[in-house]
Amino acid sequence: MINKKQIEELLSQALETMPQEELFAVSVSVSPKNEIKVYIDGMKGVSIDRCVEVSRYIEQRLDRDAEDFELTVSSAGLDQPFRVVRQYIKNIGREVKVLTAEGQSLKGELISADEQGFRLRETPKKKTPEAPEHTFTYGQVKETKIVISFK
Repeated sequence: MINKKQIEELLSQALETMPQEELFAVSVSVSPKNEIKVYIDGMKGVSIDRCVEVSRYIEQRLDRDAEDFELTVSSAGLDQPFRVVRQYIKNIGREVKVLTAEGQSLKGELISADEQGFRLRETPKKKTPEAPEHTFTYGQVKETKIVISFK
C-alpha cells in the first residue's frame, strides 16, 4: 500500500520545483484502495497546468507495476474550509464565515493571520455601526470558509 508520508514527500519535492508560483500543500489523503487525493493552493491561485505538473511529478515517481493507484491533484476549492495557515494569510482582506468550536457562527473580514491565529472584523449588524473584532487561535475554530459573493 502507498503511504501518505511518501506522497507528502513527493508533493513537497514537486512544489519545490515551482517556487515562483508560491504553491503550497493543503491536504493529502490515501485510501486503503490507493486512491490518492492531493489538494494544493497558491498565493495567486492554482492553474490546471500546475495541477497537471504536480500530478505527473508524483505519478512518475510511483511504480504502477508494484502497486496500482488512482491519483487526483486539484486546487483547494473556494467552497472548502481552510486547512492550513497559508490559506488564512492568502485570504486576508476577504469576507469569511467562521464556525467556532462552540458552534457560534460569525461572518466578517479576515484582517490578519499568523502561525498563532487570526483576527476577524465582524460584519456590523444594521442597528449597530461598530464592527467588533475577534481574535481566534486555530484551536478555537471548527471551520473557516470564504464567503462567495456574486455582487
